This record gives sequence, structure tokens and C-alpha cells, in this order.
Amino acid sequence: MRQIAIRGFINEKFNTPFGKGLFRRAIYNGSVELHNPNQKYLVDFYEYEQFQHTAKTNGQINILNNLAACGVANTPDLVMSWIVHYEPLTKSKQLVDGYCIYLQSTGEVHIEIEDVPNGTSEEWDLKAHPCKAVGANKPIFIATNVDLNTGSLSRS
Repeated sequence: MRQIAIRGFINEKFNTPFGKGLFRRAIYNGSVELHNPNQKYLVDFYEYEQFQHTAKTNGQINILNNLAACGVANTPDLVMSWIVHYEPLTKSKQLVDGYCIYLQSTGEVHIEIEDVPNGTSEEWDLKAHPCKAVGANKPIFIATNVDLNTGSLSRS
């Protein structure tokens, strides 16, 4: 299993307008970093009510149907995101198959990434931990399968 780290930040632009009658609804923004090979992805976490309206592809609609069948829509404190591949050199962003679920009350994170062109086709179940120092440009939570004290892969 590859090493992964997800950092979540408070969306400072939450509920601000970006067009006539359009508002930013993502509660958290974040980054997903994978090791061997190194890949970076971006996430924008929405409450399920807003998230379901962001589906743009047939694959995303299928994911929503599967999640609805599992009763995810009725789970309190749940936020979700689609996965966007980020290429730092060109600063290009490309939507990929997959999603991330973050259950705020328990800190549980489930992420699935299906990005074959960039060598990623995996899923992870992680535990998010709140960060001690929060503020501008500092994450409020981190979820990883790496022991942050030793840098080795955690087997939990």
C-alpha cells in the first residue's frame, strides 16, 4: 500500500460569491499526496446536499447512486469531495475517477482514486487527526497511513 497524506484546510472563501447568485460551498479545501510515485491531488469537501449537485460525469453519477443506496446521504457531519489530479509543474488540474469521504464527528476518512494514466488505482481508510496549530495556510486536520514520528508506514 502506498503512503498517503491528506491535509484539510478551512475554506476561507466559504459562502462568498463568485458570480451572480453563485456561492462557494466547499467547507474544506485540501491536498492529497501520494508517495512512490509522487502524485498530488486536490479535494474540496462539501456537505452531501451540495456535493450531489456537483456530479458532472456518468462515473460520478454512478458513485452517487451507489452511495445513496448505502444511506450515505443521511449521515450527519459527513462531507465529500471529488478528486482532482494536480500537476505542480504546469499547474494543471484534471478531474479523475474517485472520491473522498470525511466523517467530521469521528475523523474517519475513506478515499478512492482511480487514475490509471498517473499510476494510481487504490483506496484507503484513514483516521484524521486535528492539528494543534491552526491558522492561515495551516491544516486543521491530517489523515495519513504514515507514522508522523518515525516516517514509516503505519499498519493500523
